[in-house]
Amino acid sequence: MSDAKNPLAIQDPREDDRYLQADIPVFLIRCLSATLQAFGHDPERTMQGLGVTLADLADPACRLSYRQGRQIIRRALALAPGLALGLETGRRETIASIGLVGFAMITSPTVGSAIRLGLELQRDTGSMLEFGLRDEGEAIAFTAAGRFHAPDIYPFLVEEAFASFLQVGRGLVGERFAPLRVDLAYAMPRYAAAYAEVFQCKVRFARQQNAFLCAKHWLDTPLLTSDPLSHRQVLEFLELSRHRADEASEIIASVERVLRHDLRITLGLEEVAAQLNLSERTLRRRLTDSGASFRHLLDRCRKARALELLDNPRRSIEQIALEVGFNDPHNFRRAFRRWTGTSPGAFRSKGKEDWPE
Repeated sequence: MSDAKNPLAIQDPREDDRYLQADIPVFLIRCLSATLQAFGHDPERTMQGLGVTLADLADPACRLSYRQGRQIIRRALALAPGLALGLETGRRETIASIGLVGFAMITSPTVGSAIRLGLELQRDTGSMLEFGLRDEGEAIAFTAAGRFHAPDIYPFLVEEAFASFLQVGRGLVGERFAPLRVDLAYAMPRYAAAYAEVFQCKVRFARQQNAFLCAKHWLDTPLLTSDPLSHRQVLEFLELSRHRADEASEIIASVERVLRHDLRITLGLEEVAAQLNLSERTLRRRLTDSGASFRHLLDRCRKARALELLDNPRRSIEQIALEVGFNDPHNFRRAFRRWTGTSPGAFRSKGKEDWPE
C-alpha cells in the first residue's frame, strides 16, 4: 500500500504548510542560545543559513518557523553531544521566560486558573509541542505531544518543556512545588541520571505518553501575586496584540509572498499593491499600521534568501546577488554587511567550517 493511501503513514512535515509558517515566538530558542553560551558554545553557529541571526532573537516581534527551530535545535545538540541540553535549557527558565503569558499566569487567582490560562495561550509561549491536562484522581498529568514527526529533536523538546513546567510551578508557589512522577515516551538516554537530579522523583522511560504528574491539591492554591486589575489588563493587552498581530501577519505575509515569488525582479510598492488588489495608499497605510515598512520587508526577504543560498557552495556570490535582486555585486555585499555585520564570503566560510554537511 502506498503512503498516499495508508492512513497510518507518517507524513513528511515539509509537505505541511504549517511547518514553514513563521508563527513561533522565539522564547525557547532564545533560552537555548543562552544555555549554549553558558556551556561555552557560540549559538550564532546554529543559525547559519537559516535566515535568522542571534540579534533577531532580541526582537519581541521575531517569529520562527518549525523548520528553522528544528534545524537550530539539531545543530545545538550536535554542538553539545552527551549534554542533557533540553533539561539544562528548561531548568534555566523562569515564569518570565514565556513573556506576557507568564505575567498573566502569576496574576491569576489560583494555580489552577494560571495553568488553564497557560494551556489556552500555549502557542504564545513559543512551544513546539502540544500540551494537554489529564485528571488522574489525586493527581493531574500534563501531557506533551509533537506537532510534527521530528524524532531528532523530540526528546529535547519534552525535556525542555517538563523542566520548564517545574520552574513555572515554583515561580507560582515556591520551591515546595515538585512532581510526583515523570513519564517519557522515548527510550532512556545516556544521561538518564540528569532526569533524577532535575525532577527528584520517579522517572519512567518508554511509556505510552509523555506526562508530568503533580498533586491535584495544587490547583486550588491561591496565588499571593494575584491581582485582578493587572490580570485583566494583561489579558486585554494580549488579546489586542494577538488581533493586531493577526492583521499585521496577514498583510506582511501577503507582501512577502509576492516579493519572494521572484526576487530577481525588483517590485515597487505600487506593483505589489496591484497584485494584492489594493491601492498603493491602502497598502502603505496597512503596513504602517502593522509597524512595518515596504523597504524593511524587501530587505528581510532578500536577507533570508541570501543566507539560504550561501549554504550552496555551487552558487557564486555574483549569482546570489542577482538571485536576490542586486545587479551590482558590490551593492549586494554592502547590503549584506548592513544585514549581518560581515561579508557574504566570510559568512559562507564560517558556515562551511561549522556545518560541513
